[in-house]
Amino acid sequence: MKQLRRNVKVFLLIFLVLFVLFTGGVVLQSQRARTTLLASSGENRAALARRYSQAGTIYAADGVVLAASDAEGRRSYSSDPQLATAALHVVGDYTHNITYTIESLWQNELLGEGRSFVEQLRLDLLSQGMQGNDLKLTLNSDLMKTAYGLLDGKRGAVVLINYETGAILASVSSPSVHPDQVVAWQDIPDTALFNRAFQGRYLPGSTFKIITTAALLQSPLSTDETVVCTAETALIPGGVRETHLNAGHGEVSLEQAMAHSCNHYFGHIGLELGSQLLTDSAEQMAFNQRIEVDRFALAESKCLIGREDDAALTWAAIGQAAGEDEITVSPLHLALISGMIANNGRMTNPYLVESMIYPSGQEKSLNNQGDLVAQISPGLAQEVEELMRQVVSNGTGSNAQVAGLNVCGKTGTAERFNDEGEQVISSLFTGFSSNRDYPFAVAVILDDTSFGSSAIAGQVLAAAANN
Repeated sequence: MKQLRRNVKVFLLIFLVLFVLFTGGVVLQSQRARTTLLASSGENRAALARRYSQAGTIYAADGVVLAASDAEGRRSYSSDPQLATAALHVVGDYTHNITYTIESLWQNELLGEGRSFVEQLRLDLLSQGMQGNDLKLTLNSDLMKTAYGLLDGKRGAVVLINYETGAILASVSSPSVHPDQVVAWQDIPDTALFNRAFQGRYLPGSTFKIITTAALLQSPLSTDETVVCTAETALIPGGVRETHLNAGHGEVSLEQAMAHSCNHYFGHIGLELGSQLLTDSAEQMAFNQRIEVDRFALAESKCLIGREDDAALTWAAIGQAAGEDEITVSPLHLALISGMIANNGRMTNPYLVESMIYPSGQEKSLNNQGDLVAQISPGLAQEVEELMRQVVSNGTGSNAQVAGLNVCGKTGTAERFNDEGEQVISSLFTGFSSNRDYPFAVAVILDDTSFGSSAIAGQVLAAAANN
């Protein structure tokens, strides 16, 4: 009997301890949720700062700290100011003044919210229950700094991906600022908080000729047809013309037209193909659909053409939508298109978050490596790749050449008028390394200029190969 009473007392004591721990955990978690809710709604920023005092660390793929909370509970960002500035649009700030970032979209994980009861209890018993989870991203810190430095203050964006896995190795937008300025909400230039790489909606310009070429190669039309380019004379009244040539390209084939980006050729092909085949080709490469990237809101690339006359169709075929037609692309999507051509026609789903690490040290993989967004036939991808190779080897994209790498790509210049009637020009380049040891695809878009994107792309690819 004495033994039984002793066992009952021991059992009750254990039960009481577990009950206290459980109750305490529930209270703490409830307080967390309340504080987080208030802070997220902008009603209690001081409380949010307190909650982030034990938030998890955000790491780059190479182990460099992008955001962390120190022993005094202060949230800080990379000790390298250039890296902190370059990573702003992906990492964000703990006050959430800039939205759609890791700090805001992955707040629950960083604060340790949403864990299972068993996991939370285990961490509470280890006195780690209030600590947040760490996140490891796919970004490479050196490539981030290189890409941002190459923009050199120009408005624009650079995206670099591993086209086999979908990992985003670099994603930068300019202008940007240090996260501390965002937290303090001071000295922020116009559009510095806008993530051009993910949310920018750009006219693709002549990079859209990749789409037109793919449509031609899949059509019953002959690829042996040549077209006479007559420089500034419009193909048809109101149709495409060469805006930067005193003399035309002369008689050009598909290969020559691609290498030298001949508007007359592709405008003519667009008329023969018609709007439906062009749209079908675009949708094969993920236009008019949403692409998911670890909870980030991405601009949906649009291809809505055929609502105007033949003249507008010739402009659509070279990526310059006119009238009621609409063609837009984000820098990230542009990189994915090149990656698709390089990856035997497979467009892999991009991702940013590689893994989550619990305070206990347990690491959980979160990537969606290998998932597909879209797919074309390997044969079609190979044909387009050979044409893009000519663009870089002896065409308009020669500035993207890299010693030791076989670079393929496509240049573009987009021109439009803004709401104030002012002409806006963008320089675009998308391309890739066809060396399977260096499976990198890149997109560069520069605002307010008609040149420079291909040179930056080449340097980014070189840095990736050397990293």
